[in-house]
Parts: sequence; C-alpha cells; structure tokens
Amino acid sequence: MDSSGAATPDRSLRIALAAPYDLARAGGVASHIRAQARALVARGHVACIFGPASAPIDTNETAISGSTLLTYGGTESGLGLDVRAARRVARLLAANHFDVVHVHEPLVPLVPWFVLRYARAPVVGTFHVHRERGHTLYPIARPILGRLMRRVSYRIAVSGAARRTVAAHFPGAYEIIPNGIDLERFRRDAPRPAALTAGRAYVLSVGRLEARKGVNHLIEAMAAVQREVPGTRLVIVGDGPERRALAAHAESLNVDALFTGQVDDGDLPGYLQASDVVCAPAVGGESFGIVLLEAMACGKPVVASRIEGYDAVVGGGDCASLVEPGDRRALAGAIVSILLDANLRRALSVRAARAAQRFDWSTIAARLETIYLRLAARTVVTADAT
Repeated sequence: MDSSGAATPDRSLRIALAAPYDLARAGGVASHIRAQARALVARGHVACIFGPASAPIDTNETAISGSTLLTYGGTESGLGLDVRAARRVARLLAANHFDVVHVHEPLVPLVPWFVLRYARAPVVGTFHVHRERGHTLYPIARPILGRLMRRVSYRIAVSGAARRTVAAHFPGAYEIIPNGIDLERFRRDAPRPAALTAGRAYVLSVGRLEARKGVNHLIEAMAAVQREVPGTRLVIVGDGPERRALAAHAESLNVDALFTGQVDDGDLPGYLQASDVVCAPAVGGESFGIVLLEAMACGKPVVASRIEGYDAVVGGGDCASLVEPGDRRALAGAIVSILLDANLRRALSVRAARAAQRFDWSTIAARLETIYLRLAARTVVTADAT
C-alpha cells in the first residue's frame, strides 16, 4: 500500500518523460516533470527525463539538444530546434525498452515531434498551454500537427482551459489531470530567508518576470497598500526580461520592493511561509496556477486575478480573494483587507490548506499509473505507425 492507502502495482514500469522546454532554465513544466518523476519512482517505477538543455542538468537526466530562446504568447521559452536531435531521440528510445512514453506539450517543436515520430511504446501527451484568444500556431500548422497528434495514444490536459485551447483545433477525448504538488515539502517548516526579517508584513509574488504576469499592476497596487499598512514590503521572487523595467517602476513610485531574482526550488517554501499574502496578478495566459497551489499548501492567503486557469485551482474563490485582471485598485483593496483582518487571514488559510490536499502528487501519480498500466497492456506501437 502507498501513503494514500492505494495498492501499489505488481509491475514496475519504465516510463520516459519528454520535456518540451529547456531543462536548464527554471519553468513550471520542467518542475512539473521532475516532480512527476519523483512521485512515480516513489511508487516503484523507473522514470527517465530527457529534453533540450542549454547548460548542465541533473546526472539522471539526458540532454537531447541545445536550446534556442523564442518568445511566443508573451512567454520566453527555450526550445530544442536542432534537427540533429532526431537521431539522438531515436537512439535513446531504441536503446531503452520503455513501457510508456509521456510527452509534455507534444506539439511544441522540435524535440516532442521527434519523440512522437520514434516512440516504440504507447504515448501519453499532456497539454499545459492556455490561450484566451486561441493558439495561433495550431491552425497554421494543423496539417503537420494533425499527423503527429495521431501518434498520441492518450491525451491529458492540466485544466479545462488548457483542454479548450488544444481541443478547438484537435478535437477528441482529453482527461483533465491537474498539476501536482508535494504537500509535505511545503507544509514542513522551512528556514526563513535572511532578507525577510521578522516583525513586518510581506506581500510575495513568485514567477517569471514577463508582461503577462501582471507584476506592474501589483507594484502600482503596493503604492496604495504601503500607505494603508506602513512597513509592508513587496517581495518579488523570479527573473525575466521585465525585471529591470519593473525595478525602475517600483523606484519611481517609491514602493519598497525586494527583487530576489531566481531562487532555488529548495528555498521557495521558506519565502512562502514567511509571507503574509501571496499575490498572483497575471492578466492571462495561465492554464494552471501552480504558485497559488504552493502558497495554499503553506496555508497562506492568496490574492489572484480572476482568470480561468487560476479559478481551476482556487475553486471559484472560496479559498482565495480574486480580482479582475489589471485592476490595481481592487488588487490593493484585497491585499489591505487581508493584512488588516486577522479573522479573514485565518479563514482563507484554513480553506486554502484544505483545498490543496486534492492536488498531492501521491494522488496525481496514482491516476497516471492507472493510465500507464492500461496502455502498457496494449500492443506496442511500432515506430513507423501513422
């Protein structure tokens, strides 16, 4: 039996986990894949991660190609666009007798395409991306992508928003399996960051510093928050192309803000636990709010934009305060209300911690395992199937 009380499988599977984006760069999909691997290994399986990488990665991961930075949909991503990766993918898949190949973002060029082409085992595809206005690449490249999509044996989307984005162009059955979280990691007491001294209030934002994350609106809101609640400090964890402009914006408004840059995954729980409010002000393009979930696991009050991807996590707002995207006055009002109302803070904290339980990786991994076992029992898909 595992920790959730479910029976562990009689058969240990060899599972390939293919990453679409640069494994050497911080990102939600890479973190998801690594957490997925740990959860599968804990259930007795073998999980092998590979994908593009611009720098050395973990010794138990395989770099298939280098990485090329591209900006699409407001997000800067490192893609594996080296055509020589095709041979490397083919060799890796041929040398390892995988029972299942799990590709994240199967339609992202080029490494996932090569995986779909050369996979000899059933393929599971997980779709993460959400675009409110639709995905512009899908209709343009549909003839090519449609053929690749037929190689996916089982389709997963991390949220209803992500499913609608892909299903609009590639209809079919998609099971919604959300991102997971290691609850114990975020609930366990973590060392307090030295920069976050006790005795003052902290509003924390975590994420890549790019326009769609809406951090500029949070900075503008904090000017009002710091007038209402003197001594409150804004802490911004993350890096990205907007960092310099955001720091200048904060300085121009006399907002007390600490830009930490990227922090190690192991240090993130400490920042969350030391904060009083965690704010996610993204204006769109979010299929799932993993940062919200991490804050909720720590029992922290959350203020977030009322966008579809975030709503999938907080369940309509009963465990978080949701405001319209880009509304700095509403953002400031929600933060001030939580900082000044201890009863509201406690209520949000209790509901948030309770809501986070259903996203524990032990539960998510068990669902994936059921899919894998069912697929592995089928006839192996040949490399040249169409």
